[in-house]
Order: sequence, then C-alpha cells, then structure tokens
Amino acid sequence: MKIFYLFFFLVSCSPLSLQDLRYEADSEMRKLVSELKSVETKEDLQKRSVRIKKRFNKIAELLVQTRNFEETSSEVSMVAETLFVELARLYEIPGMRESIENLQAEAVHLLDKRSRAVSFE
Repeated sequence: MKIFYLFFFLVSCSPLSLQDLRYEADSEMRKLVSELKSVETKEDLQKRSVRIKKRFNKIAELLVQTRNFEETSSEVSMVAETLFVELARLYEIPGMRESIENLQAEAVHLLDKRSRAVSFE
C-alpha cells in the first residue's frame, strides 16, 4: 500500500502534459520577474542571486522536459515577454549583464548539454 501512495505522490508532482509544463514554466517566469523587478543595483542582484539562479535552472529543466513532446508551439507567452523586458532593463545597468549571465550559466549549460544529446540521437 505504501508503494501505491509513493507512486501517486510522484505522479501527482510531475507535469503530465505539455500544457502542464507550460503552466509551470509561466509560473516560474512570473516568480523570476518578481525577483528581478526588485533589483536596482548589483548589490540587490547579489542578495537575490541564489533564488534567481534557482529560477533560471528550473526554467531550463522545464524547457528540457518539453522536448519530450512532439507537439511544438512558437507562441510566446506574455510572461516570457515581461521577462525579456525586465532582463533588458537590467542589462542597461553597468556591470549587470555579466552578473546575470553568470547566474544563467548553469541553466545555459543544461540546455546546451541537452541540445547536443538530441543532435546525436
């Protein structure tokens, strides 16, 4: 009986469809936008760096999971556009671009690694 509950718990925690992944990605992007909106200086970014890095990594993991679905869509969500605008704002602050790219490095590596694995299949 315990195995059934464990299986049920694991299945209920993971996205079951592409739509579920999109919903979860939008949620993560909203949280990331919220974090980034409160950043005005490099010091602000440094204070929030652990949470921001986790958000970038989670979004990358979700993107990797979407590649398991054959259905594709080129539509961009409003949240993604908001994230783009927020990152563009921060990139205008001297030295911020490099700091943000450092926080994104692990997520970019994950996406790159997955892209290479797919190209070899």
